[in-house]
Amino acid sequence: MNGSAKPSPASGARPALSIVFAYYENPAMLAFQWKEIAGYSADLKAVIEIIVVDDGSPVNPAADVPRPNNLPRTSIFRIREDFAWNQDAARNIGAHEAQARVLLLTDIDHVVPHESVRSILAREIPHGEFFGLGRIKYFGKHRSEPHPNSYLLTKKTYWDIGGHDEDFAGIYGKDFLFRKRASRAAREQHLDNIVLARVGSTAVKDAGTRTIPRANTVPKRVWGYLLEWLKKLRLWRGVQTLQHPYDRVV
Repeated sequence: MNGSAKPSPASGARPALSIVFAYYENPAMLAFQWKEIAGYSADLKAVIEIIVVDDGSPVNPAADVPRPNNLPRTSIFRIREDFAWNQDAARNIGAHEAQARVLLLTDIDHVVPHESVRSILAREIPHGEFFGLGRIKYFGKHRSEPHPNSYLLTKKTYWDIGGHDEDFAGIYGKDFLFRKRASRAAREQHLDNIVLARVGSTAVKDAGTRTIPRANTVPKRVWGYLLEWLKKLRLWRGVQTLQHPYDRVV
């Protein structure tokens, strides 16, 4: 899309950008996100959609977090089973349900500033490429390393890459395998001047996942390496996507 974002001609028009967040027991962080998104200008809200995929939060479902009335079009999906570290399935669901041609997938603790949304909408995002974005700290605005798990790309490119492999669900830290496959299937570009703003847990306590451990048990760690090796040698099935039943709840 070239130039500044324009209001869509009809409320049912296809959005220009789908922003996808995976969520798990982050009610304060999601409330923070809603406040930021509600502050976008009307012309941006008219041409984007927000998708939140709740990875089966047992205590604080995303749908229960109060939402302002002045949001862009918004959908919340919920995976039926609470399965630890299943954010890869959440991203696949978001990418599957997204209505826009262009997707921005990022973590719940990364705010997409108003000007970043505008800059994305002003660019042409071609098929066959995926874009990394710059990153700053939300408080203080200091530059930090780009987030390796945030992607700007077309929906077609996401699925040409194959999506995230849900066979690794429950093993923390295996989402980098998507990037490895992406680097083989598409060309990586960097847009350092379009930034995401990370909100740390010192500011919002549940900005990161706190209720499940990040350290893999020895059996999970061993299985993760073995499974990666078996798949590389094609001794195990290929990438598995959309394996977890879910519902639209908003």
